[in-house]
Order: sequence, then structure tokens, then C-alpha cells
Amino acid sequence: MPEPILCKICGKRRAKRHCPAVNGEICTICCGTEREVSLSCPLECEYLREAHRREKPVPIQEQQLSNRDITVTEDFLQSHEELLLFCVYSLVQAALRTPGAIDSDIMEALEALIQTRRTMQAGLVYETRPENSLAAAIHRGFTASLDDYEKMKVEREGLSGIRNSELLGLLVFLHRIGQQNQNGRPRGRMFLDMLRSMVPDVRVEERAPSIIL
Repeated sequence: MPEPILCKICGKRRAKRHCPAVNGEICTICCGTEREVSLSCPLECEYLREAHRREKPVPIQEQQLSNRDITVTEDFLQSHEELLLFCVYSLVQAALRTPGAIDSDIMEALEALIQTRRTMQAGLVYETRPENSLAAAIHRGFTASLDDYEKMKVEREGLSGIRNSELLGLLVFLHRIGQQNQNGRPRGRMFLDMLRSMVPDVRVEERAPSIIL
């Protein structure tokens, strides 16, 4: 009989599944314990997608949600559906184009975007930028897409630019979704996986839920 293939991670247990993160066969125990902990799992991995569907997010209380002074209603989201989908699409693209980006980087980018818009709401112009290089890359990618979107609206459709209050409300909404969809793993991308499911047409190659309004 041929020798059993041992797990590429522990080297002890019999391998049961292929792991694209290590480009080899691993056991189910190492898959469960090392997924998004020591392994940077690609979102295309079937076992990662299944885990994201099954695992429960780290609980968060309503009073812990960010920017509670900003009200986001169902009517607001429905009336700004196009802009919301654009924000999700651009955020996902920016994250997937940033090698090594995880949920915490997306959240930091959103926090900086929100702070910039809150400053503008107060009548000041000051751009807050993330200190983390990965979050900064996501921030730049999203901001560039937003600039192009606004330019298109003005030039091609003769529409006015996006109101600051509208974008601020949508950014806060996305940040709250992120708060409620974290799995607590050091390299977790549960939030990114959820965002990508909202815009399934995103086709960017990667480089190595309940919603409270």
C-alpha cells in the first residue's frame, strides 16, 4: 500500500484536503486552527467560504457601533442604492488589489474616509489618511474611484457632485457592517468576503449577516 500523504503543516496527521495557501495537502485540524491565523487564505478557497458561512461573528452591542450620532435608515439606503453599490464595488476592488489586505485594513481605511467627511461636514477641508500602509493603499484606491465616479456624473449626466452627507452616511453604514462581521482571526477577511458577495461581478485577481442600522 502507498504511504499516506501527511499534512504539510503539522507533518503528523493524514492530509484530507488541498490548501491553496500552502500549495499542498493538509489535515482538517490544521485547516480549522490555522485558517486566517497563520495562513493567508485566498477567498476562492472552498473551505474558507464554507467557514465564513458557518462561523459566528464576534458579537458587538448596538451601543458599540461607530458614529452613533449619524442615523442611517432603510429609506436612505434604498434611495442611494446605486451609490452604495458603487462604494462596495470600489472598496472590494481596492482591497483585492492590495496584497495582504485584511478586514482590519479595510476598517482603518473606512475610518479615515469617515473622519475626512466629518471634517468637511464641519466646513473644513482636511484629508485624514491611514498610517497603516495597506489601509492607505485601500484608501487611495477607493478615493481615486470616487473621484472618477463624481467626474462622470458631472460631465456625462449633467448631475451635481455627491453630497457629503450622503457619502458620509453610506461610509458609516459600511463601517457598521464591518464591525458586525469580524471573525476575530488575525488574518480574517470575513467582512471582505461578505462585501464581495454583494457585488459578484467583481473580477480582480488576488495577490498573495445581521445588520444593525
